[in-house]
Amino acid sequence: MGKTVDKVGLSLAGLLLSFLVAFRVTKSIFVSLVCAVLFVATVGLFVAMIRPKTPKHLLSKRNFIRYVLLKGSCVLKELVESALSDHPCETAGDHTILLSDGVRTLVYYAYKFGSLSEEDVAKSYRIAETHQCDEIYVLTNHLDRKALAVAEYIPQKYNVVNASTLYKYLSKKDLIPQKEALPKKNGKASNLFKTLLRAENAKYYVWAGLTTALLALFTPITTYYIVFSFINLALATATILLSERSNGKNKLFKE
Repeated sequence: MGKTVDKVGLSLAGLLLSFLVAFRVTKSIFVSLVCAVLFVATVGLFVAMIRPKTPKHLLSKRNFIRYVLLKGSCVLKELVESALSDHPCETAGDHTILLSDGVRTLVYYAYKFGSLSEEDVAKSYRIAETHQCDEIYVLTNHLDRKALAVAEYIPQKYNVVNASTLYKYLSKKDLIPQKEALPKKNGKASNLFKTLLRAENAKYYVWAGLTTALLALFTPITTYYIVFSFINLALATATILLSERSNGKNKLFKE
């Protein structure tokens, strides 16, 4: 989410600056706007062309993270130890200790459905102390900045390796799993349809249908609000009917 906001902000800033520069030259708002849009689109296309692309037969970075989260840290541990096979290593529970040039390094695996927390920093510190490690490398898919504040109070050098860095490293080592390692049951269209018609959404469709029907009484564009009121009430009806039909389909927990 943060990267998306950064990209949108960068695009808007580029669009505004391009518009201002073009307007000083052309003195035309329309021409300046067209020039700014074309400039930003050209830069975006150029960046997309030069960025390295993931081979289609391998998991993308996003799906690689999902793969590790679903399979567990043991899978990530195997991949990392394979990538670092040139270094002697020891096992510290679910984590790895590397031995290189007399330096003992703890590789702490913190991929989870949540951020790297202060407790994760404390756990990695305790493991490092127990095994007399000089450095700590934490592999995580999401970072809470509060955790870094805690890391300032531990004696070991603390390094956080984000998902992008790890993915690039494993790609160079040819250790990214095949796309088939994380099959998807349903397509995006069916998932969208299921999301729209979830039973919990019925009340929202009913409320939207009622409010648009009331608005039709007080605005001149009556037809517009009537049509959307019928659409919302139809969605509410379909959601209720489909949720009732799905009741009892679960063989294990059906009433």
